Amino acid sequence: MLKVIIIDDDDIMVFLQRKLFHKSGLAKDPITFKAATAAIEFLKNEEIDQHFLILLDINMPGMNGWQFLDILEKMEISKNVFVVMVTSSIDSYDKEKAGTYSNVIDFMEKPISIENCSRIKEYVLLKEFFTN
Repeated sequence: MLKVIIIDDDDIMVFLQRKLFHKSGLAKDPITFKAATAAIEFLKNEEIDQHFLILLDINMPGMNGWQFLDILEKMEISKNVFVVMVTSSIDSYDKEKAGTYSNVIDFMEKPISIENCSRIKEYVLLKEFFTN
């Protein structure tokens, strides 16, 4: 089973993503966090064989997306965590930096679309979770 998590401090973006995920069949009820620190604490308490898809914003107060990824890489559960960076940043450096993290499988600009959701379901690493 794949659990989907949204980490974003913008309530409107979270609302839109939840609606899109439900409509696209990506996730009926994604778990949401406004703070990356809360998501880290959540992951620490999960079974290490549980699989996660995380849609992660880069720019957030407190812990940003890069700091989250740095911590995630050191966690035992990280091998089962797939991250899609979702950001309003158009800086090519951000996209390049995202590619240096083994957990990051894609980089998308906000707002995501129904086409983005469909593309996520087709990723080789995730396809097995959407074969119903």
